[in-house]
Amino acid sequence: MFLKCLDIFGFKSFADRTHIEFADGITALLGPNGCGKSNVVDAVKWVLAENKAKNLRADTMESVIFNGTETRPPLNIAEVTLTIANENGLLPLEDSEIALKRRLYRSGESEYYINNRQVGPTEIRRLFMDTGVGKAAYSVMEQGKIDQILSSKPEDRRYLFEEAAGISRSKAECAEAERELERTRQNLAQIEVALIENKRSYETLKVQSEKTIKYRQFKDDIFNCELDIQLLRLKDFTQDKARQETAKKELEEKRTAVQKEIEEIQAALFENNDKIKDLQTKMNSLQVELAKVQTEKTNKLQRAQEYNLQANQIKEKIGILEVKQNSIQEKIDTFNEEIDEREADLHSKNRQLDSVKQNIESFTQNITSSSAKITENDTLAAKSADEIEELNRQIADYQKQLGEITEDIVKELDAKLKDSGYSSNAAKSAKEEVENSLAKLKIFAEGRKNIFSDYASITGHSESENEKLIQDAIKAFEEISSISVNIEEAVSKYEKAMPDFIEDFTSPEGIITKKRGIDSKILDLNSQIEKINERIASYKSENGELVKKINEYRETLNQLRVTEASMAQAIFGVKQNVEILRRSLVSEQNNLRQNQEEFEQEQRRRDELNEQIIDVQSELAAIEHRGQKCADEMSEINSEIVRCNSSVSGTQNKLDKKQEEQRKIQSQYEKLAMDLVTSDNDIRNIKQNFIDTHSRDLMEFEERMYKITTSSAVLREKLAKSREELKALGSVNLMAPEEFGEQKERYEKLQASYDDTNKSLENLIRVSEEIKTKSTEMFLDTYNKIKKNFHNMFRRLFGGGRGELRLVDPQNVLTSGIDIYAEPPGKKLQNIALLSGGEKTMTAVALLFATYQVRPSPFCLLDEIDAALDDKNVSSFVTALRSFAKLSQYIVITHNKKTVMGASTMLGVTMQESGVSKVMTMRLDKEISAEPDESEKEFIEEDVPPEENVYIPPRPAKRIHNPDGTITDPEIEKFRAEAKEAARKSKAAKIAEDEKKSAEKAASDDKKSENQERAEEKQK
Repeated sequence: MFLKCLDIFGFKSFADRTHIEFADGITALLGPNGCGKSNVVDAVKWVLAENKAKNLRADTMESVIFNGTETRPPLNIAEVTLTIANENGLLPLEDSEIALKRRLYRSGESEYYINNRQVGPTEIRRLFMDTGVGKAAYSVMEQGKIDQILSSKPEDRRYLFEEAAGISRSKAECAEAERELERTRQNLAQIEVALIENKRSYETLKVQSEKTIKYRQFKDDIFNCELDIQLLRLKDFTQDKARQETAKKELEEKRTAVQKEIEEIQAALFENNDKIKDLQTKMNSLQVELAKVQTEKTNKLQRAQEYNLQANQIKEKIGILEVKQNSIQEKIDTFNEEIDEREADLHSKNRQLDSVKQNIESFTQNITSSSAKITENDTLAAKSADEIEELNRQIADYQKQLGEITEDIVKELDAKLKDSGYSSNAAKSAKEEVENSLAKLKIFAEGRKNIFSDYASITGHSESENEKLIQDAIKAFEEISSISVNIEEAVSKYEKAMPDFIEDFTSPEGIITKKRGIDSKILDLNSQIEKINERIASYKSENGELVKKINEYRETLNQLRVTEASMAQAIFGVKQNVEILRRSLVSEQNNLRQNQEEFEQEQRRRDELNEQIIDVQSELAAIEHRGQKCADEMSEINSEIVRCNSSVSGTQNKLDKKQEEQRKIQSQYEKLAMDLVTSDNDIRNIKQNFIDTHSRDLMEFEERMYKITTSSAVLREKLAKSREELKALGSVNLMAPEEFGEQKERYEKLQASYDDTNKSLENLIRVSEEIKTKSTEMFLDTYNKIKKNFHNMFRRLFGGGRGELRLVDPQNVLTSGIDIYAEPPGKKLQNIALLSGGEKTMTAVALLFATYQVRPSPFCLLDEIDAALDDKNVSSFVTALRSFAKLSQYIVITHNKKTVMGASTMLGVTMQESGVSKVMTMRLDKEISAEPDESEKEFIEEDVPPEENVYIPPRPAKRIHNPDGTITDPEIEKFRAEAKEAARKSKAAKIAEDEKKSAEKAASDDKKSENQERAEEKQK
């Protein structure tokens, strides 16, 4: 036993959870038409991953879910569980029992389970490959499958041999390998295309990278040259400053020594003259003051230079801010223009949206008005139908009257005919005599006419000939006169034979006239009905046109709504774009405002610096004035001292020399102080310029300054050369080396992938060829075995003859179709397309059993394949089926009693409740006790409605083995007859009850219709 049980819930007509236990051997599945027998087969196919609704006799997959009845609501789920015994390890799973479950929701979601483990449909199909089991294997044999085996296309028969050969899995693997091979070829082509494109980019970026590397080298050389030049300048300025500081220190020491000597001379002179002392004191104070003035002057000059430097920096920054302000203003103008354009576009789209909404409203109104017109036409058509019904009633009345009048006509006509002595034979004889006389007259006159015409056409007649012709003409007229007399007599006889009461019938007051009046009224009524029908047809035609228009309106309306949605989305996008532009505009306006504030701040700083520079210059002028005043006073004091010390001229000369030396030293000191300030400014400018140019601090390279050995001239020459070479390079891609590195990595990966894919392609080709070779060998071996078994099985089923299989294309074994030739006893070998229906079925059964001899399927579902067989062939079929019952498990759906008697178990399918299937089971090959359980009831299968199906109480079997191989049980047959009669009576009662319900429902519908019409009339 392979199939253990089947659990069905919500699948097609199985609304309740149904459990079906299968037995080994042959099981007969019985039930009347429409009770759901084939739904059991569909359930097995469905759980085996059948995914085509057409193969399940459904339009969509959701149609297999129980759709409800008049008393039951529809379900939202269908579930089928098939339990399989796997003790012999037929399926490649370790479990001894395998439960396959499939569940489908009305939402379209589908689930598959193997032992409560969720899987995909492909895994279930692969599980049964090469076992003969599956939705497309030979384990399920339906009438459609028989047609497929016997199809005119030999290729359609291959699946049977492939499944028997066990190459279905290999074929699937080969197909998968072919698909993988095709995918690999496509991937290889894509990789090759990508490799070519990447190689082009690789080569381009390689050239650009080399150029960029040179560019960077030249930039580094330029930077190094400029750095060395600036460092040499800084070094010179630093050394000059050091020398100046040393010289200043020496002058300070020398000035101090001279001052000390002057003080000593002045001390000597002081002893001689108090006035000189006072003058000297004043002179000293003036010298101190002059020194202070000189120091202040130096400080002010230094501050003035700093202010000038800051003023230049502020000027440059103001220029940068002006450029930035112009750039921001341009952006603001651009944003304003874009916002204006977007707002104009938004306004245009809003107008278009309003137009679309108006169109939507217009089409909606058109649909409403058309629907109202359709309703009005339906109402008018219903009224017209009522008028037709009234006219038909009148026609029926007239036809009733017409029938009565016709009966009166017949009665009165019979009476008149009897009274007048009318004889149909006499009337017929008189009529024939009139017709004969008229024919004779016509022929005689025609002959004489021809004679006279011929005579007149010939000229030169003699008088005797003319006289003879005249005599003949006289005789002819006499003959015509005689014939006319005979005609008059025949007409008189015919008038006497005809009845004279016909005028009474046809007079205005006669019965025929009344009949014609009624006929005229019926024609008028029929004409009115035709006109009303034409009016109804016009209403229906108009409704059809209106429906078309409504469909067109709805289609246009849907398109307009889609357009409306897209327009709304576009408007929303434009609004978002405008909002983004406005935010960008606000941001730029903020930047402009900040730039203006910074610009105004720098201008204020510039004005403040200018004021400070003016103040410093004023202070410098004041200091120079004070110094000049001190110098003048010192000169006057010195002259006074000279005059006072004329007596001591030698001392005075010495003093003068020392003072002159002091003045020279002071002058040199002042010059050195100015040079130091200049050196500091130069050093600071060099550092600042380097920062501005290269954004780096020059003092980072202070150590390098003392390691430079190249002269400035050589460095400048090298700098010029590097700049020329940099300019010669032209434009470069600065990111080329990095992009080249990434592109190189991608190129190398693609190359490696191309090599791996090419290798995989070669392996796939090799594996595909190996699978094809192995499959060919297996197929040929199985084909030859089935071919031999088919011949033997054909002879066994037909009692002789010959069956033959032929490959259409022996050179291409894996794709060749298979032709079937059959030679029933007493006939010639011919293609099965020329066989009868029963012979075709028996041939297909022979092929099926021949396949089972090579690779038997663990179970087989046979759905009414014996329908086209006669009793003899059914016996042969049952005998063969029994011989294979030990190899496989058979479930046979049949209406044939002989097939049923060959089964060991019966499964009955019934519909006790309309639209809901139920299943009962009974064993036929065992003694049954008097008190069986519910699972051992036999189902009575007859052509009766599902709700009247009955059971036969089980009893000890008393079977009779017939010569033809069938088995009958008299008691069961007797009970079948009783059950059939009871079912017939129940069916009649059910039909009467259904008719009563239909009449009540029709009356209720008519009442509702009348109420609805009254409501509509009242509303109008």
